[in-house]
Amino acid sequence: MRRLGMAIVLILVLITGILAGCSTPASQPQPAQSSKDLSTDVLVIGGGGAGLVSAITAAENGANVVLVEKMPAVGGNTIISATGITASDTQLHKDSGISFTVEDHYKRTIETGKGLADEKLVRILVENSSDAYDWLVSLGLSYKIQSAEEPFWIVPTEGHYGAELIKAYQAEAGKHKNLEIKLNTKATELVTEEGKIVGAKVQGQDGEYVIKAKAVILATGGLNNAPDMIAEYNPNYKGVHAEMTTPGPTGDGIKMAVEVGAKLRDMDLFQMRPLSSNGNWYRETIITEEGKGGILVNLDGDRFVDETMKIWDLASEILKQKEGTAYIIFDTDVYDTKDGKKAFDLGKGIKADTIEELAVQLGLDPAKLKDTVDAYNAGQDPFNRKAMGKITAAPFYGVKTLPSSHYTMGGVSINENAQVLKEDGTTIEGLYAAGEIVGGLYGAGRVAGNNTLDDIVFGKIAAKHAIGK
Repeated sequence: MRRLGMAIVLILVLITGILAGCSTPASQPQPAQSSKDLSTDVLVIGGGGAGLVSAITAAENGANVVLVEKMPAVGGNTIISATGITASDTQLHKDSGISFTVEDHYKRTIETGKGLADEKLVRILVENSSDAYDWLVSLGLSYKIQSAEEPFWIVPTEGHYGAELIKAYQAEAGKHKNLEIKLNTKATELVTEEGKIVGAKVQGQDGEYVIKAKAVILATGGLNNAPDMIAEYNPNYKGVHAEMTTPGPTGDGIKMAVEVGAKLRDMDLFQMRPLSSNGNWYRETIITEEGKGGILVNLDGDRFVDETMKIWDLASEILKQKEGTAYIIFDTDVYDTKDGKKAFDLGKGIKADTIEELAVQLGLDPAKLKDTVDAYNAGQDPFNRKAMGKITAAPFYGVKTLPSSHYTMGGVSINENAQVLKEDGTTIEGLYAAGEIVGGLYGAGRVAGNNTLDDIVFGKIAAKHAIGK
């Protein structure tokens, strides 16, 4: 397994606490099954946010449900999410007097995606966002609007967002005796009969067997911990790091869907974080703010890029350097900002009174780094940087960055019922998808919090259509 930095420590602590504090049958590891094939109404593959929502929805509507999760605990990447949910025209907006309408939501989503998202799917997403918010509140979760400046962003009133969300989902799942969660159980292949998906082969602790189902919902997440697949779909991101993911999203669902003829879309599009380490990412303002912004240097101590370029391009440029890494160099003026201090603290940065001393501690050539910084401060810029800063106020700071995949924008194509589509646009009977495995909802950019929303909206849609509701 790839090193996942401090994020994995956090995940393990959260998982341990959640499992220890929840006594409901559906949220506990199930006893080993015999190798005899099983049957159910709905099989959900993946136990992150979308998978849990799908399973809960199908179960509360009377279906027998089996959810399989290859990891030893549910949660997926949802459990490490620290943002919130984006929703519009909610009761929260009405009570606060802060406006963010469905049309605002639609426009922001389409524009952020550079017009590449599926407009029909986006319309469904935003028009169901208020109901999704209400459902979370009904689970006992409490939220507030981030600010009047960011009215789209709804965050927890307290607690870690992802951990609290998964805890609530587990508690809800545990209310349904017709919902069984099988941990340490990996789906390996979809089973087809006469062109219809009728279940999946799974590998559990006791061997391989088949779970037959009237419908299968894929909720396996994206490619964040599948760097080879990312490079296959977009060579610019070859060697991308996995600092910002849990171990689970390795493209299993994508592979299984392709094997049964599913159409993929937008697979070259990924949300990358160029400034990332130890499971965290840092706002690019620390290298872009005019008059203050720092610089990036490679392991030779040289600048190599316009630091203010688009972040997905910036990530690919850093990945071209030795070891696919760089150092962020900035001064006290940047450190004194909220984002500067966060980058230094979470990135376990190095501090020194002079640039030469900083270079020594970072393992860089002191003379080379001093020349690089002096040239930048003198306004010498061969990269046509859009906004120049200064690195003059001691002490000075250095933070290593490992560009990481944050979100898979592409995935399987679905229709308005969350049914997986073939290349010719017809549906693959019996197969549904929800969550990060789905392509078409975002295009080239994602509004923070829309991912939580799409887990709920399309998780519910998939489940209801799968059981004929």
